[in-house]
Amino acid sequence: MLRTGLAIAAAAAAVTFNAAFSPVQQASPSVIEVQLKNYAFVPSALRLRRGVPVVLRLVDASGSHSFSAPELFAASTLDPATAAMIRNGKVEVGEEGVELRLTPNTPGTYAFHCTHFMHSAFGMKGTAVVE
Repeated sequence: MLRTGLAIAAAAAAVTFNAAFSPVQQASPSVIEVQLKNYAFVPSALRLRRGVPVVLRLVDASGSHSFSAPELFAASTLDPATAAMIRNGKVEVGEEGVELRLTPNTPGTYAFHCTHFMHSAFGMKGTAVVE
């Protein structure tokens, strides 16, 4: 019985040691800058990886726009500050821009668009592919 207890304690210590001193460090989230200008998202195609945190830096270069991606937001884990900015699946983006911190959880293709009057009709839309 004592031998089994020591073996379990040694295994737990090894796991704790490896987790604490692992040479693989958690990387900072990658930042993808998306410009909202002239009725377009630049880039309009985003490639994201399931389980990998990302910061979407939305920069409004030509007035007032929105970033509507309800399905992407629903399929992701959102930072609390990001979740607080989203209303009805969209976030308004002003001249100061916004940063959305999220971790996509479900592979798939997700559409996004600007909800302002006629903006998506003029081509202000895109897709995010989660692999």
